[in-house]
Amino acid sequence: MHLTVAQAIELEVLAGARCVGGHAGLSREVKWVHNVGVPDAANWLNGGEFVLTTYINLPPSQAEQEEYVRALAEKGVAALGLTYGRFIPEVPPYLCATADALGLPLIAVPYQLMFVDIARTINMQLAQREVREALSIQQALTRLVMEEDSDLRDLAVTLARLLNQSVSIENERFEAFAAQNVADVDEARRYTQKQGRTDPRLIHALEDRGYLPLIRQTLRPTALPRMPDVGLEMERILAPVVVHGEIYGYLWIIADAHPFSELERMAVESGATIAALMLLRQEKAQREAASERAEFLSRLLTPKAAEREDMLIDRAHRYGLNLRAPYRILCVDGLRATVRSVAYLERLLTSHGYTALTGQHNDQLVLLTADSPHALDIAAAVVAAQSSDPTPTRVAVSSAARAVSGALRAVQECRDSLAVAARLAPSDRLIRAEMLGYLLALWRAGSDALHIAPHADALRALRDLHGADLFHTLEVYLDLGGSGIHTAEALHIHRSTLNYRLGRITEHLGVDLGDPTQRINLQTALKLLRLFE
Repeated sequence: MHLTVAQAIELEVLAGARCVGGHAGLSREVKWVHNVGVPDAANWLNGGEFVLTTYINLPPSQAEQEEYVRALAEKGVAALGLTYGRFIPEVPPYLCATADALGLPLIAVPYQLMFVDIARTINMQLAQREVREALSIQQALTRLVMEEDSDLRDLAVTLARLLNQSVSIENERFEAFAAQNVADVDEARRYTQKQGRTDPRLIHALEDRGYLPLIRQTLRPTALPRMPDVGLEMERILAPVVVHGEIYGYLWIIADAHPFSELERMAVESGATIAALMLLRQEKAQREAASERAEFLSRLLTPKAAEREDMLIDRAHRYGLNLRAPYRILCVDGLRATVRSVAYLERLLTSHGYTALTGQHNDQLVLLTADSPHALDIAAAVVAAQSSDPTPTRVAVSSAARAVSGALRAVQECRDSLAVAARLAPSDRLIRAEMLGYLLALWRAGSDALHIAPHADALRALRDLHGADLFHTLEVYLDLGGSGIHTAEALHIHRSTLNYRLGRITEHLGVDLGDPTQRINLQTALKLLRLFE
């Protein structure tokens, strides 16, 4: 709790003191008591002080004295205490009127009161009060750590109460873990409440304007000014949640009501530390669960899985999967196969109402789910969630698998599909194995198939000697089943231009593009070249 001016003048050390002007400011916080003896006192103050002085230390004229009071008000002092009874019988009315106009408490102090006693008593009380508050904060936060069932939601509520400010806690991807509001919020916070994550516009602004790079460099909280152009209509304190030197998340504190004190900044840093401990505790539990799932996947994805079929089917039931019914496997590229990534995918699927077993196998994220339209929905959700990341995330979906023995084939099908798509359709993020068809067969045949593929040498020469235009034209033409109309449309060229190119291709290769068999041979050789060269 802060010490206000109203509370200060009720203390015994200020017995007889009374407010004679600026009553509207009696709720101001007193940060320190300071005695001044110069006419330009405002130049030597920081703001927040309860200033004590005598009439003889004021400038000589009424106008200068009024300006003296205005300067203190502009500096942000808490109050001005002026002695009376010795040099002046009462505080001059014009000073009271000035203080009233400024809302700066003007305190009439009996001259018998010793400034040194006032300053020592109140400053000591302020220091003790701060120590008590610090201990109270530490005790409240420590209790959260000691309670096994406490979570980030409890931390958000506690911090909001201690700081009397709205608080939110997010993961390293700026997705909301927990929040507690204590007053009106701005557009940015409303976006987070509705979407469950920070507005990407704000994240990009923090990156571009240097705030996130600074946090990553210092691993310390930083103050954010208002940024109305990206919805940040109130100031913030943004504190990283750091675990082993790595940022696991962020604390957002709305700091618009008043500048944060050192004690409040300490509470923010302590809160970030408690959040880190909670996330470590959470990660430990996740690691144990992930280890169990990884062990299950390692047993399922082996050639000898069928020998333990009943046991694996029983374990799969515990994860909500029926391996006797058709299922699909999804493999994810672009996300590191870590416990945190597994936890992230689980949160993502839960938020969409999807069910899947998520785990790691051979340094890759793997998901098992029932054979339903939701399999493609899950893949699309993963891709969409990563759409703004600089490293593209790609998800391959296997064809429907059956029984325990089908799992290893489905995983290999996904991995082969990712490899094929990386070479033939690098911009595709969602790859369906069953749509690749013969391309998977060519990939599994390996590069040696080029040695026996008809037309491989001629196609290689076409690619190398005549540039990409003719080679690409032929590929599109073959992919579209030899349709001139569709090929011209796909390439955005005139039919006469296409016919000219096809004539040059026919001349170079010495083939009849009207012959279906020759087209199949050409397409096989062309795809082998694209896959392996």
